[in-house]
Amino acid sequence: MLICYPDLNIYNTIIQLAFKLGESKEGFRIWYEMEASGLSPALDNFVNMINRLIDQECLVEASEYLKEMVGRGLLSTLQYGLLKDLLNSILKSSSCIINKGCEPNFYAWMIWIHALFAKGYVKEACSYCLDMMDADVMPQSDNFAKLMKGLRKLYNRQIAAEITEKVRQMATERKITFKMYKRRGERDLKEKITTKNDCRKIRNRKRQWGNSKAGSI
Repeated sequence: MLICYPDLNIYNTIIQLAFKLGESKEGFRIWYEMEASGLSPALDNFVNMINRLIDQECLVEASEYLKEMVGRGLLSTLQYGLLKDLLNSILKSSSCIINKGCEPNFYAWMIWIHALFAKGYVKEACSYCLDMMDADVMPQSDNFAKLMKGLRKLYNRQIAAEITEKVRQMATERKITFKMYKRRGERDLKEKITTKNDCRKIRNRKRQWGNSKAGSI
């Protein structure tokens, strides 16, 4: 007897149908079942899931899946225009996305800004950063430090000065000392880089140890 197991395309169709019927819990259950079966969600699966969540106005969950999609490196296979349309939909789908202190809003903005910056879309990244601050969302100190470091390398002093001035104003409004904010960001950024380098060294040592062990057999 031939047994057929669902593939990623079949799971995509079932998830889409579940959300269209208003069964969001069933949609999540099917996603978890797909991962538990050993299948790794592809770009189409994430895009489908995020769009379905936007339709249901589940913006927190949509932002989390967007964050996971980027974290898995699927951004490299995604066209610029598609991701731009996707994030714009998230940002415009509900007023909560531009309200002060909305956590998914911050992550959605920062994922998009860093993704654009990494791909070389510097002007677009800076434009979104300014839009984010116009929406009264202040970047975290380490994000600000990372952005300034990248702009200095590209000699975009005018844009850097404009962003810095806006951050300075926001810090004053929140009764935060800008110098302390800046120093904390630079310190946190260095710590993140150091931790990342240490993890890379550990992985390399394990790889070398594994190769030497395999060679001795």
